[in-house]
Amino acid sequence: MSKNLHENHRERMRQRYLQQGADAFSTHELLEMLLYQSIPRGDTNGTAHALLEEHSGLEGVLFANTDDLCTTEGVGIKSAIMLGIVGELVRRCALENRPRSAVFDTFDKARRYVEPYYIGADVERVYVMMFDNGLHLIDFYLACEGTVNEAYPHARAIAERAVRKRAASVLIAHNHPNGFAVATAPDREFTHTVEQALKIFNINLLEHMLFADGECIGLLKKYAGSLRASPTSEDSETFFAKYYADMETGRRTLADMLGMEDKKTE
Repeated sequence: MSKNLHENHRERMRQRYLQQGADAFSTHELLEMLLYQSIPRGDTNGTAHALLEEHSGLEGVLFANTDDLCTTEGVGIKSAIMLGIVGELVRRCALENRPRSAVFDTFDKARRYVEPYYIGADVERVYVMMFDNGLHLIDFYLACEGTVNEAYPHARAIAERAVRKRAASVLIAHNHPNGFAVATAPDREFTHTVEQALKIFNINLLEHMLFADGECIGLLKKYAGSLRASPTSEDSETFFAKYYADMETGRRTLADMLGMEDKKTE
């Protein structure tokens, strides 16, 4: 009798999905239906609730490691693998949807490019973007991955790579897993160290982005102000719009900022 009840329930859920679509379902109901694929019999509703509670929501479920998932009652290795694959597909979808702008002239473009790499990250990671004189991306890499509290690559290594890549400017990013979008003293110290290391080679540090709790802040905007305030301001359409009245002025100031020669147009 119990088996028939569960089978009828599953069929009713499937028909409801076909008739009403995913929007008609709560998160735990969609997760319950997903588990039908790896748990052929039985009530998966309770398992779905337990997963969401024990792993602090859907993101925690989809990006938990296999061993942790298997500690939830009702979840076996098949279910854990399936959930891990779904999580990876979500991450790759986000990567595919990154902005493909030829010029990273706004804070938001850079943020949207880097942000997918922090989906499901449970440790601190430092990513580095390097640009040429026209703010075209010429290099992007994971500089360091550390513990849940700290991950700081050597500033000199970043500067030396920027020189090898002939970068004119650099942007760094890191995250606070399960933390707040508030810069710590070590965060600010690391920012200053990288900035000083780059200055030796006349390379500009555009920004240090901090991702946490669904937010992204710019450390240089908050603590240094001046030129870096523009990228994170809501009313600014372009990277330097707040500071430059016209394109000619912008080009000259940008050249000075990046340590370029101000070549006159013949």
